[in-house]
Amino acid sequence: MSAISSGGRTEPGKTPSSAASSSFLDDIRINFGPSGLLGRFFLAADAAVQERGVRLSFAPMEQLVEINRENPQSWRPLLPHYDPSYGGISEKNAFCLIGRSHGGDIVATQAARFYDFAETNLHEEATSLRLFYPDPTRMRRPGETCTITAPSAKGIRGRVAFSGAAWYRPDFRGRELSSLLPPIGRAYAHAIWDTDCTFTFIAKALVDNGAWRRAGYSNLEWNVVLRNSVMGQYHGALVWMHTEEMLENLSAYLQRLPQVDGRVEQRRAQ
Repeated sequence: MSAISSGGRTEPGKTPSSAASSSFLDDIRINFGPSGLLGRFFLAADAAVQERGVRLSFAPMEQLVEINRENPQSWRPLLPHYDPSYGGISEKNAFCLIGRSHGGDIVATQAARFYDFAETNLHEEATSLRLFYPDPTRMRRPGETCTITAPSAKGIRGRVAFSGAAWYRPDFRGRELSSLLPPIGRAYAHAIWDTDCTFTFIAKALVDNGAWRRAGYSNLEWNVVLRNSVMGQYHGALVWMHTEEMLENLSAYLQRLPQVDGRVEQRRAQ
């Protein structure tokens, strides 16, 4: 039986990586937030993902980069803040979830990075490229810039998670994974980092097809423009969700489901 624990042995903020055969539920630790609500949500969401033929587990960020490079036809290059080769990534500020089919193939990913914007904001960090690189002056590509005109970017402060690296193998699209993995990522980011807000950038084509709403975000503003980035030219929008609203959405999600196994309340680290 999977164990979801509150506090306990895992150092606050430290994210696990697990063997391919283990469920992400085996490694979850809830250090912050309402443990009962979060625990029930993780159980319900994991069951929903498994019903769609996918099993989730944690993985090192290096494996995320490898998966991205192996699937160039269906996935654009990762931005540098997810790539450990640039530095700045540790077990305390990043996590990656991967989904495997029943046959063991990797078919989905979701990741997040933690930032403390106590003395700054998203607009300043993104336009300076500090959001993407530990040392932008040395690491940025020739002519690389990030322009954000979304007004709310200046108000995104405090403890935040940059969620993303979402990928679904083409034959596994249409299974509602894009409605399940992003909320799992937001909830887990809050559980380990005590986040105030989660945000991401969504490309215009995905805004146009409604992907941002399927991912559960409620706020969207234009524009985010990347020039000469590792992805080339990028035009997208800023989407975000504050933690209070995120928790309300999790509660509403659970209320729409049959009663979730209440034994999660008693599952604790020994």
